[in-house]
Amino acid sequence: MVRKGYGAWDCDNNCEIPPEKEAEVFEEIPTMDYPFEGIPTIPPRKDMEHLAFFCDGARYRVKATPGMTALEVKKRLWEGGCGRGGHMTNGGPRKLISSPENIMLIYAGQKIADTSTLEQYNVPPGCKCMIAIDNRLLESGKPDADSTYWN
Repeated sequence: MVRKGYGAWDCDNNCEIPPEKEAEVFEEIPTMDYPFEGIPTIPPRKDMEHLAFFCDGARYRVKATPGMTALEVKKRLWEGGCGRGGHMTNGGPRKLISSPENIMLIYAGQKIADTSTLEQYNVPPGCKCMIAIDNRLLESGKPDADSTYWN
C-alpha cells in the first residue's frame, strides 16, 4: 500500500488549505516560463516569506525567516496547528505533539538545535522542503504503531 499525502495546513491562519488551492499556495503550477524540451516546468519560487514543513504526512506552511531560531519557528508551527491534533478534510486525523519543544526541525538531514538560527544550517529563504517531526519518533528509532511500515 502506498501512503498518500495528508493535506496541507496554513499555520498563520490556523486552517486547512483546500486541496484545490495547494498547488497555488505552494507555487507548484507548471508554466512555460522555463520549459524543458517543450514541457512546462515549475518556475523558481517567488514567496520567500513562508517556509513549508512536512509533518505526519501533511504539509504545514508558516511565515518565518532563516534569521529566526528553530524554537521560534517551532512555536509558530505549533501555535498555528502543527502537532495539535484535529481532523483534516483531506487527510483525516492529525497526531498530537505535546509542546513546541517536542518538535524537531530537520533540514538537509541535520537536526536544527533550538537556539540556532535556520540560517546557521543554510536554510534558504522560502524553503519548502523541511521536516518537523515528533522527538519521540526520533528517540524510539521505530515508526509509529499505526504506520504502514508494519503492514
